[in-house]
Amino acid sequence: MGRLRVLGLVLFSCSPVPSPTKAGPLEAGVATRLIEVPVGAPTGGYSRSKPADDPGSRWAKNFPSTKGVHTDATARALALTNGLTRTALVRLDVCLITPSLRARVRQQLDAAGEKASFIVQATHTHGHVARLFQPAHLGNASGPDFVAFGMDTYDAELEERVASAAAGSVIDAFAGLTRVSVGAASVDASQLNADRRCENDGMYGPEFRDRKLTVVRFDAVDGAGAPTTPLAAVLHYSVHGTVMSGSSPLLTTDVSGALELAAADALGVPVLFAQGTAGDVSPGSSALGFEGTQRLEWAGAVGASLAAQAFGLAQPGVAPAAGRLQHVDRGVLLSREALGYPRGEFPEHGAVGCQVGGRSCAEVVLTPPEQGALLCAAIEPRPRDRTAVTLLQVEDVALVTLPGEPTTAVGVKAAQALAPLGASTTLVLGYAQDHFGYLLEQDDFLRGGYEPSVSPWGWRMGQYLVDEVARLVATKDQAQEAPTSPALPEPERRAVEDSDGAPGIVVDTVDLERGGLARLVFTGGEPGLGTPSVAVERETAGQFAPVMASPTRAVVNGPEVIRRLEQTPTVDAEPAAVRRRHEWTALWETLPGAPLGRYRLVATGRAQVAGALQPYRLESRPFSLTASTDITALAARALPDGRALVTARYTPNPMRFDRGDPVRNFRVRELTTRPDLGLPARGGAVTLQLAFAARPPTTVTALWSEADQGYLVTAAPDAGVWTVTVPVGGLVDGLGNSNGAALGARFTR
Repeated sequence: MGRLRVLGLVLFSCSPVPSPTKAGPLEAGVATRLIEVPVGAPTGGYSRSKPADDPGSRWAKNFPSTKGVHTDATARALALTNGLTRTALVRLDVCLITPSLRARVRQQLDAAGEKASFIVQATHTHGHVARLFQPAHLGNASGPDFVAFGMDTYDAELEERVASAAAGSVIDAFAGLTRVSVGAASVDASQLNADRRCENDGMYGPEFRDRKLTVVRFDAVDGAGAPTTPLAAVLHYSVHGTVMSGSSPLLTTDVSGALELAAADALGVPVLFAQGTAGDVSPGSSALGFEGTQRLEWAGAVGASLAAQAFGLAQPGVAPAAGRLQHVDRGVLLSREALGYPRGEFPEHGAVGCQVGGRSCAEVVLTPPEQGALLCAAIEPRPRDRTAVTLLQVEDVALVTLPGEPTTAVGVKAAQALAPLGASTTLVLGYAQDHFGYLLEQDDFLRGGYEPSVSPWGWRMGQYLVDEVARLVATKDQAQEAPTSPALPEPERRAVEDSDGAPGIVVDTVDLERGGLARLVFTGGEPGLGTPSVAVERETAGQFAPVMASPTRAVVNGPEVIRRLEQTPTVDAEPAAVRRRHEWTALWETLPGAPLGRYRLVATGRAQVAGALQPYRLESRPFSLTASTDITALAARALPDGRALVTARYTPNPMRFDRGDPVRNFRVRELTTRPDLGLPARGGAVTLQLAFAARPPTTVTALWSEADQGYLVTAAPDAGVWTVTVPVGGLVDGLGNSNGAALGARFTR
């Protein structure tokens, strides 16, 4: 009897927990993981060729090797569940999403016991890790790998690093669930993007693009469902990640990362950037001439202001007791027949290099399909597969993914296909779940240009996917065909290289003025062990504490700190070397308004010395940051009332490049001033000498006038040429900075 009782207890304890039969409250969590991208790994999105002085890298093959980091790539996941559905939206700082990357994320989640469905989407930065696309050959298996022209050759180890971060972010996000309410709102953000495809101007008009910036806001709620505190936000916008040029050797999250980071700083919560219909949309330019990393900072500041507006308008209401959450994947068959091509009109397995349309935007013509088909390079025979189109509805927000780069017109149609759902906010996510080039309407495709030449399923693909979205909406409660999951090659992991000695400081920091560049050079570990982390600290009450970029973010790494790597010997010189000197340089550019005081840079990382891995922490010498003496330009003019107005500026700081490499003036000093003119000195006072004709100079003090935006000087009403001289240190502006050399100017009354 006792044995039976024990058996009964064992059977009872092993019974499965019954699955819920009805939805509960909506819960959400958000988490971020670093993607360990080795410096040297190539960037994807541009077709690149190696310069003669490329140092080489074990992580690059045909493309140039990167030499440093502007901003780290991360995976950020928003986990969602209502008890019935468990899903996550994952944002990756990469150019494209591939089936093998999606399958590898699934593999790692399964290994961890996490069965949640997910959407994985690329921000489409052209400045971060490539080599994620399995080969696709022209003609036959021995033909050229055409995807390698824009992504370098496939590397399973790099793909595994991206997938590991993605899966880890999902697991972490589900570990921090809290009940939430959801709201959404949109604002106009026209200044941040622009039309990049002139070939279709005759169809849609110039500057046809999605101008909306949408914020989906998630707030934690109390027991009654009333919102209490913001938890996270999704920022949806359409913009190509191409601010930094193809010749830049710095890894960067580009404009999407700048928008996300600045919005998170402004809102005080994690923000997940969701890329929209950017196939024909470029990043907007600043009228003030900001370029490179300055242009990224400008875009972030403008976008953060707009995101804050939308965030305020998106205030959620009381959360329902039963949260609405649905995730549906649809496997969309890709074949010539499924897309509706008659035999002979288009190659059976797809094609690229379609040379259709006019020769230029000034000679756009509509090429009949039968002519376009004759000018495409066929892709090698391959098994039929199913790409992924995913529907996700969260309360009153519905979004759908498209596997490539949708143009604005295709995005409009896809959003319209979501209308039967009755959602108040509908969003189209491009660059998600898979990638098949640009997704255009038929007549747009047949007008030619770059976009059709790299779109492997031709002119019918855009409308075909729109039709599949409509079918998905109509059958969302029915079973769907699953997307194809490709076989995953086992990564061939690189052995860790030794460093030639213990990590240490090579060139220490020095005292500097505001506006100067703090520089720390140190030896550390090889790039495969991770890029060293560099933090900026300031002394307060005898203790060093983190310098804060915002109330929620310390200055650690980019975009404020740029890190670069030089290796000796180079990989190009000695590719088989197992021991090198890995010398890292950290650069922190200070601003004219930075707090004065003592600072230090702190570098942490890992190195392998004589076969043993070891962590390291290197602290620079404390260095003083003093007031700037960089006010170097003076101007003066007469006012109608008999007075004179004196103005002054700092040395101009336009972005400086060396063959595309940002090397100087990384930061924006003021959003309203052209960097090539110099920051205006404002506030404070100036002591100057005023001279006219043969009279002895008169020393006067001129105070700042906010209304006149200059220093007002009372002068005699004599007509003629007046001379203004400011001695060294005679001008001290509102920031406490001054002129380090005597300045002079003239004005005529």
